[in-house]
Amino acid sequence: MSAWSYTILVTVLLLNLLLAVTSRLSVLIRGFAIQAACIAVLALLLDGFNSPHAWIVAGGVFTLKVVLIPYFLNRAVVRTNARRELEPLVSYGTSLLLASLGVLLAFALAARLPMEARRAGLLLAAAAFATMLTGLLLLVTRSKALTEVVGYLVLENGIFLFGLTLLNRMPLMVEMGILLDVFVGVFVMGIVVYNIHRTFDHIDVGALTSLKEEEP
Repeated sequence: MSAWSYTILVTVLLLNLLLAVTSRLSVLIRGFAIQAACIAVLALLLDGFNSPHAWIVAGGVFTLKVVLIPYFLNRAVVRTNARRELEPLVSYGTSLLLASLGVLLAFALAARLPMEARRAGLLLAAAAFATMLTGLLLLVTRSKALTEVVGYLVLENGIFLFGLTLLNRMPLMVEMGILLDVFVGVFVMGIVVYNIHRTFDHIDVGALTSLKEEEP
């Protein structure tokens, strides 16, 4: 890999730590978008700027994850007036510690992969695993629905990043189908978030545990 590729992967790792500790939803969304932009550029660097396949993948990632999805998420923030995650299930200091441990675990897992899966370098596989673990951390430790949506998207970023190790062997229709599924999933989640806010006047998913069927 080139020096630019290593720089981008280190940026992705640092963004994971930022996502784990920020309480502001706008920063969380912006961090996800920058991470997605890094993945789009990395696809071009790994497969070559002369590859139409790489340009289509990078263009799809940029259009959906850097432009459209952050736009819809920011609109949801404005409509629900949810600016911050004030009461996470796990404190932000603990989240930073867990995210840091996740990076170490990611390198340990990447080192155990066969050489074919690490053809683009150990750092790429490690960054992919660390991003997946950060997404899971956001899903498990946050209480606001919008934050969990971003956690799902960060998890998918990690999966897509790992897919870049085999970019020139993945059918283009499969990659575009994955991106379309992500977009539809976020669209559906946006509708769910809006309905949670309209019903409960907030988007804390903890309130959903209080729902139960009324006695006839």
